[in-house]
Amino acid sequence: MSKELELYKAFIDGLVERKDSMTALWVKGDGFPKTEDNKAKNDLLATLTPEQKGVLAEMLQEEHIAGIHDTLAYINEMMNLEGLELHQDGESYPNDYFESLHYDFISRCDGDEWPE
Repeated sequence: MSKELELYKAFIDGLVERKDSMTALWVKGDGFPKTEDNKAKNDLLATLTPEQKGVLAEMLQEEHIAGIHDTLAYINEMMNLEGLELHQDGESYPNDYFESLHYDFISRCDGDEWPE
């Protein structure tokens, strides 16, 4: 496998490792850090049932992943239309080697293996 393809896969997999929303984890857990800035958020969370917190956390998690997806879609569009290139260690990431940055990200989030 080429170095640029290895770097590309590592980049996507690195984003997959970071897909969990800290905000969603706080909602499901003990709330936001106990600061004055977070008081209103924690007061709101205190009024919710565990089921409601679960629904809210799921929504936040989905939006977090959607944000990463949309950013990758924009980068991909810029690569396709505007000549944007991503470089690492002197190597250029391949563009659309499998599908697209955003598709590959979602596929890996879903547990799919890399294609051969």
